[in-house]
Amino acid sequence: MDSIENRNFTWSNRRLHKTIRSAIAGALLLGVSTPQGWAWGREGHRLTALVAEHYLTAETRAQIAELLSIDAGGAGKETLADIAPWADQYRSDHPETGAWHYVDIPKSEAKFDRDRDCPVSSTDPTSPWRDCVTDRIMYFEGRLGDTSLPPQERAVALKFLVHLIGDIHQPLHAMGDDRGGNGITVHFLGSDQCGTYKCNLHGVWDESMIEHEGLSEPKYTDKLIAEIRENHWERLSGGSPVAWAEISHHYAVEGYTPNGALLTHEYVDSETKIVNAELALGGLRLARVLNRILGTPDTPEPGRTPLSAPKN
Repeated sequence: MDSIENRNFTWSNRRLHKTIRSAIAGALLLGVSTPQGWAWGREGHRLTALVAEHYLTAETRAQIAELLSIDAGGAGKETLADIAPWADQYRSDHPETGAWHYVDIPKSEAKFDRDRDCPVSSTDPTSPWRDCVTDRIMYFEGRLGDTSLPPQERAVALKFLVHLIGDIHQPLHAMGDDRGGNGITVHFLGSDQCGTYKCNLHGVWDESMIEHEGLSEPKYTDKLIAEIRENHWERLSGGSPVAWAEISHHYAVEGYTPNGALLTHEYVDSETKIVNAELALGGLRLARVLNRILGTPDTPEPGRTPLSAPKN
């Protein structure tokens, strides 16, 4: 099969490969009208978490339930899907966390460069951890796994981790140009109105293509799990945050459009396949990370990124 690089990616005349599976394998070899950072709408984050819940071990499930129960003061039984949108709500009162949700890789570049794309911490310039999604995923992995921390702090780390692994799989959250597509106005299937906001490219990828599927949450989750099984995507559950960001960036470049573009049925059908693959893979990878930290993974993950901060 052709590799993903050989696809015709002109925005007005897209063709997928024979299967999305070969597209992602090839790449591995290699919203709302708001500021950049609100990757996936609420439903996208929930879907990623629902896929992850399907692949958690019993031990991991028990650890998650305990942490969330302690965080809630013993009241209620939150699930991963329930907490998945939390970090977007948190950032409304804590704008200093906004940059944690994305990474600004320029459209003209193919690879992540930490010095260029991930700014030093705005609140603590001496911190080894920087303000972008790749660093913050690793930071919260470490905090979730640190049993010396109070359970409430580990629960916060869990909530951030669930959200940020979702964020990094939204392709336009790995693109720095035009605020990740927020500055690109589009016409979605002939309309410039997407719900209650004017359509922009970022918002279309966040929400509109997911909504256009017209599926209930259970049916959408079943669809994603079926695609995982049919395409044997379990083998793609590993990798590092940097690798995930670079793949997302690759898709963002391919899906980018001129300002004012008409997003046709052909575009939407083609890119919705990418959206669904990223939702599914985000869930698989979230489950693998949580199983590694909180439970016993079924298989060891090769090439894990260490949990210490990257060296400057």
